[in-house]
Amino acid sequence: MKETLNQLQIVFTVAIATFLFTPSTIAQPYPPSKPPLAAVNGQSYSFTMTLPKRSRNGYTKLSFSLMNLDRQSVVPLPLNLKNTIVKTNRRVAVKNTSIDEAGTLWVEFNSSVPENTPLTITFKAKEPLLAGRYRYLIAAYPASGASAEFVNDGTFTAR
Repeated sequence: MKETLNQLQIVFTVAIATFLFTPSTIAQPYPPSKPPLAAVNGQSYSFTMTLPKRSRNGYTKLSFSLMNLDRQSVVPLPLNLKNTIVKTNRRVAVKNTSIDEAGTLWVEFNSSVPENTPLTITFKAKEPLLAGRYRYLIAAYPASGASAEFVNDGTFTAR
């Protein structure tokens, strides 16, 4: 049963990413004044976000989807997952990081992280991404097991 739920979760993540990565949504940034929330520094990729205010029990994991805009394809990040760093004003420990067969990156926390918590998650890459423009999508999964909540999306350029 749990494996079936995990497979459904993957299918929904891919379906959401496919829907969000249509040419019409990529061409229209929202909101226009959104500050840059992704940073590339050599082989480090940092994503800054604030968890949604919709889960009283907090969030136990995040998913990251990445698409190369120049090639219109989903990109699995070549990461050294053991070096994932979470920075916040609270103590947050990473339980597990993984990349599934669809290329979605998962970060699971030891305990739930409260809603409205600001986080910066930094991943260290084994090798840099190909030069180009990338779009990312982040979703948070409530501790209660409810549906994923949209956290953030944006673009960055790898050089």
